[in-house]
Amino acid sequence: MKPAVHRRVIGRVALFALVATGVFLARPSSAQSTLYPTGYVYLDTEGCSLPFQDNATILEALRTGEIVEREQMSRGVAKNIKLLLQFKGVRFKAVMRLIDVTEKEKTGSQRMVVKYRDSHIFESAAYELSEVLGIGRVPPTVERSVGEVGSTVQIWMEGTAPEDIMLEEGRLKPPNKAAWWKQKAIMWVFDALVANTDRNQGNLLIDENWNLWLIDHTRAFRETSVLFDVEHLNMCERKLWAALNETDDEVIRTRLEPYLTSAELTKLFLRKKKLIKYFNKRIKKHGEDRILYDLEP
Repeated sequence: MKPAVHRRVIGRVALFALVATGVFLARPSSAQSTLYPTGYVYLDTEGCSLPFQDNATILEALRTGEIVEREQMSRGVAKNIKLLLQFKGVRFKAVMRLIDVTEKEKTGSQRMVVKYRDSHIFESAAYELSEVLGIGRVPPTVERSVGEVGSTVQIWMEGTAPEDIMLEEGRLKPPNKAAWWKQKAIMWVFDALVANTDRNQGNLLIDENWNLWLIDHTRAFRETSVLFDVEHLNMCERKLWAALNETDDEVIRTRLEPYLTSAELTKLFLRKKKLIKYFNKRIKKHGEDRILYDLEP
């Protein structure tokens, strides 16, 4: 049995064990309900609603849809590929990420450790974690191999624009600034959790209803327990706070084992623990009503 398949089999066994023992279990991604519904509708190439809007079918379409066309993207440094896929007679777009670079360095004991990893696989990990926690703002993403080349494929978010483009064009004028910054606070908590070192305005999409969508996590999941950019961690959305506290680490491990190494998972759990401790201290100091908030639908 191949290692990746073996990990998935173990993961499924662990998942059933958690159900049997009554451990808090997040819903599977195919049936996941988001804490922050957006009303976003996935579109085909004609601008019509896809006949399938559920994550399970979208993931299957991304995984098995026929690749009709591919186009090298000029935006970004990773040289992603825009795909035209066909699934059950419907054509839609997706983005394929191929990057997978690991750099190592020697420690004082001459042991080689990972210094830097930039990998497409982290986009799948980010999607799965977003779904486990109920955030639901990372577009559906799957692993997909083309020949012997591994990649991840993510649905194209039609009708959205990157924040930097909207800023350049003078269109970055959210009608509800309070709701805008509340969404940004959710993003900052998620980025601290996944140790994302590449959140920039080009990696943040905005739809017509001013919902934020998080993309390009290839430089996340660093092997560190450090919480990055703590100066942004002033508040936490109430339902996300509950999810952080209630979601068992083993549930997260089961969902993310196909994508992360043991060391990456260990550091993720340490950051989760530190994040909870950090906000508990802020709540104790400033009061729950000043630290926790509700994102209005």
